[in-house]
Amino acid sequence: MKKVEIVKLLAILNTAFPNMQISDATVSLWYELLGDIDFIIAQAAIKKLLLESPYPPAIADVRKQITEIMAPKNGLEPAQAWGEVISAVQHFGFYREEEAIKSLNPTVAKVVKYMSWREICLSEEPGVVRGQFLKMYEQVRKREQQDALLPENLKSIIAKIAERHDLKMIEGGKE
Repeated sequence: MKKVEIVKLLAILNTAFPNMQISDATVSLWYELLGDIDFIIAQAAIKKLLLESPYPPAIADVRKQITEIMAPKNGLEPAQAWGEVISAVQHFGFYREEEAIKSLNPTVAKVVKYMSWREICLSEEPGVVRGQFLKMYEQVRKREQQDALLPENLKSIIAKIAERHDLKMIEGGKE
């Protein structure tokens, strides 16, 4: 999105909330944190927020609304995800792990890898495994939703900071 389009978005908000003050700093901040979004999608998100809330939306509200518009309800519900795992176990069994994991929704596959396909297939207590899966699936899904809210440039910066932090931890451990 271009800065001019950010100004258009802020003009929409200013029309709905006449007391809202818009400065060059406001435009710059909104551009930095929403510039990676397509104008039409951002405009739809803002209009939807205006219909849902009597308060001016923050940048976080706009990004959250955008992710909800773009993502098909953030994947499967936990029970559907577990059903997918059970179907894969029944269809592929213990010995065809690679095929089974490829058949799963990416988030479900990630959780299955964390838990171990072997452990899921060979468990003598499916109720316990189901409970562990559902809890872990919710955590992974929540993390993916939070990550989806971040602009790519901010994700990159955070990754670099984490990488440097990990490097310092490794170097600190060698001394």
